[in-house]
Amino acid sequence: MDTTGLLNAFDREGRALLTAAASDPSAKVEHCPDWDVEALVGHMAMVWTYMTAQVTAASPEASTRPEGDSSTPAELLDRMVALLVAADPSDPCWNWCPEEHRNVAWMVRRMAHEAAIHRWDAENAVGEASPIDADLAVDGIGEAVGFAWRWHSRGPVEHFPDGSLHLHRTDGDGEWLVRAEDGVMVVTEEHAKGDAAVRGSASDLHLRCWGRALPTLEVFGDEDLVDAWVACGP
Repeated sequence: MDTTGLLNAFDREGRALLTAAASDPSAKVEHCPDWDVEALVGHMAMVWTYMTAQVTAASPEASTRPEGDSSTPAELLDRMVALLVAADPSDPCWNWCPEEHRNVAWMVRRMAHEAAIHRWDAENAVGEASPIDADLAVDGIGEAVGFAWRWHSRGPVEHFPDGSLHLHRTDGDGEWLVRAEDGVMVVTEEHAKGDAAVRGSASDLHLRCWGRALPTLEVFGDEDLVDAWVACGP
């Protein structure tokens, strides 16, 4: 998915999240048990404030502490979307991944998927959640196994599970085999047998990559191994 598509998704998913949240701020968030929807929105406001500071600073060497901001979550979203629209995808921008990935394109992608997962959380809390757009979800699976399961804000992941995991999309093309070789995480897009496998729609697989296990998924083999790979995420 290209940067323009991801930027449009960030804008759309962020606004849908805020719309859902406004309907019942006290609703409990199923997969973030310490949060209600109001706390979820507070988390997103913090993320948008912090990440806006990184884009504005354009300093890939170190993170930038944001200044205090009394803007509403909607204003913070508007500001970040406008900032990313005006930026070039190759512009430097700090994040916790290796230096070659420290650019605005990474930030747009991360913000799109952060908003999509938590939009689903908000809708799931207040009623029935709509699935994540299939193209966005496929890109989100790639981002999860390519980045989120490898590097966190607190540092790189140092230990990976011993067995292999196969993810198989059922509503279109898309298969991923995840394994560790000599302590290094390796991902290939292929039809192959893993020690564990998960089959489901792109949306359900994307949500599973972030710890949301839906009953519509089919799991084969070692379910504990699936959990172990998902636990590599933040």
